Amino acid sequence: MGAYALDNKQLRQGDEESSFAGVTISLYRNGEPNPCGIDPLSGVDIYAAFHKVKKERKSSKKTKYHFDSILTEVIGHNPQPTPTPGGNGYDECGPERPPSNIVGKSNNGKQWGRGLDYSIYEGASPYISFCDMGEEHTVLMPDHDKLVPVVVSKSGGDGKQESLPCHYYTREGFRISSMKDLEKAVLAAKNQKAAEKEEEDGGGQQDCTVGSDGEEICPSTPTTDLKIFAVPAGRVFMFAPTYVGEVFNLHHMKDQYQRDVSLVVLSLVPRVFDVLNFFDPDESNTIVARALAEKSETHRMKRSSTGASGYNVNSQRTSDNGFDTNGATAIAVKRRCMSALGFDEYHESYTDGLQVLRYNKTTAYIPHLDWIDDPMGKETHDYITSKKGTNRFATILLYMSDLDDSDGGETVFTQGWPDQPEKDRISKNDALAALRESGEVDFLKRNSWQETMVANCRSRLSVRPHNARAVLFYSQHPNGEEDQASLHGGCPVLSEVNTKWAANLWAWNGPRVGYPGSPINPKFADEEKNKEKIKTSADGSQQVTFQNMGKNPAFKDVDIYFEDQFWADFTHGSPQVSVNTFDGHTWNIKQKSDKKVLLTW
Repeated sequence: MGAYALDNKQLRQGDEESSFAGVTISLYRNGEPNPCGIDPLSGVDIYAAFHKVKKERKSSKKTKYHFDSILTEVIGHNPQPTPTPGGNGYDECGPERPPSNIVGKSNNGKQWGRGLDYSIYEGASPYISFCDMGEEHTVLMPDHDKLVPVVVSKSGGDGKQESLPCHYYTREGFRISSMKDLEKAVLAAKNQKAAEKEEEDGGGQQDCTVGSDGEEICPSTPTTDLKIFAVPAGRVFMFAPTYVGEVFNLHHMKDQYQRDVSLVVLSLVPRVFDVLNFFDPDESNTIVARALAEKSETHRMKRSSTGASGYNVNSQRTSDNGFDTNGATAIAVKRRCMSALGFDEYHESYTDGLQVLRYNKTTAYIPHLDWIDDPMGKETHDYITSKKGTNRFATILLYMSDLDDSDGGETVFTQGWPDQPEKDRISKNDALAALRESGEVDFLKRNSWQETMVANCRSRLSVRPHNARAVLFYSQHPNGEEDQASLHGGCPVLSEVNTKWAANLWAWNGPRVGYPGSPINPKFADEEKNKEKIKTSADGSQQVTFQNMGKNPAFKDVDIYFEDQFWADFTHGSPQVSVNTFDGHTWNIKQKSDKKVLLTW
C-alpha cells in the first residue's frame, strides 16, 4: 500500500489542529508489542495540551529536545490508573516490565523498574519514572547536556525534581522530533487507514443510503489510531514485533535513500528481521572487490580473530575477515544501517567498521554473542549497558553471495526455532542422526564442533544466504540487559564450489571504545581522569574531532567531506563531528554553494 507517504502539499493544507481530529494516540514502551496502561489519548487533546504547556513555559525554541520535554510532560500528567500501594507501576506506563523473552538468566534480583519515585510527587505519574531511569542507569549520550528536563513538584509544594524526558518514534522507527513530525505521522496513519478501508471495500466508494425513517445514513469515518513508542533518556529505539511475518514499512528511508525498505519478522525470540531492498548486488560486488584488493595489514582479508581488543585467533572461528572503513559504498551502507535502526543523526562513534567475511568449505563460527562480555571488569571501557555502559546492541548482516539449499553457510540462532508447528520441530540429535545417515557431512570429523554446528543449523532457526539479502537482530533488551537469546553462529559451508561472502555492521547503544564520550569502567574512573584520552584503537584507527568555532566568515556555510564523499554539515554552530580515521585518509571542508575545497587535512 503506497498511501503512507505524504507530499509537502498535503502537509500545507489545513491547519495543524484539524489534522489531529478523529485520531487517537496509543502509547507503547520502547520495544514492547502491547500498549501500556493508558487509554488511547485524543489527538486533539494532545495537540491542545502541548501548546498550552509550551505557552506556559514561554519558550519559543523548537529543538527536538524541547519537543521531547513538552510531550513527556503532557503525557506524564495525563490521567492514568492510580498505582496500587507497593505496586510496580507496570500497567500504568511506568518502569519497564521484565521482558518475556529472557533466555539463560534469571530475573531474580534484577531491578527492572528504576528512576524517580513518582509516588511522592504531586501530579506525577509512573510514566515519568519510565522516561528517567535514574543516574546509575542512564547512558550519557553525546547530546545528554542538551536534554530539557521535565520539572515535577513534590507533594505539598515542598521542593521540585527535574526528570529526564523520553524521546518518541513511530512503530516504523521514524523519530518524532517536532509537532510537524507528529502531524506528518498522524496524516500518514490516516492515509494508511483509508487505503486499508478502500481495500476492504474492494476499491469502491460506499454511498449513503436512506433508512426506514427517511433519514440519510452515510458510512462513518473510522477513527485512526497512531502508535507512539516512548524511549527513555539515554536509550535507543528498538522495533517491537508482535508475530512472525509482520511487516514494518520504513517509509522514511525512501525520503533519505530513495529505497522502499521494509522489515519482515523472522522470529520473536530472538528478535530477528529480514531487511528487504536494503542494498543491491552492485553494492555487494563492490564491497567484495574492495576487500580482495585491500593490502593494509590491519584491513586485508586474513584469518578471523575474536575478542574485544587485539588480534586473537580462535580455533572455532575459521573464516577469513577484513574491514572496509572508508570505501564510498561501505560508508553509504553504514549510514543506511543506522537510519534503518531509527537514528535521526549519524554518529561514527556508534559503529564498528564494516566487517567483510569469507567462508570456504568447512569454515564456520561457533555460536556466540555479539554483545561483548567483560565478566571480571578488567577492561577500561564500561560494557555494562544495563547501567551506563555501551556495547553492541544490534547487528545487520549483509549476504553477498548465493548458496544452494545443500551448500550450508546459514546463520543459525541456536535459541530460536523455525516458524513451524511445535510438533514438526526436530531435535539436534535427530538432525545429527539424519545427517550421518545421508552421508552429507562424512568429510567432517565425527563429533567435531563443525558437525554439531550443521545439526544445529538443520534443527534451529537459520537464515540462508542470498546475494543482497540483509538481516537484523538485537543483542540487547530495550533496557540494556544483554539478550542471551541472540546467540548465533556461522554454519559450515558444505560446498566445494560456492563461497559464502558476507559483511556485518555492529551498532552500539552509544559511543564505542576509544571515542570521546565513551563510558569508563567505574573501577578505572579516577585513574582515567589524569590520563590523556586514548588516541589510537587496536585496529590502528585515530579518533579525531572536527569543530567549526564560528570565528572565520569563510567557513560560515560549509560541509565536511571524506575525500569526495559528503560526511556532515559543518556550518557555524553545527555539532562537533567525531570520526574514526586512519593515516592516509583525506578530509576536506567544502563550500556548500560551489563545492570549492577551502581546507584539507
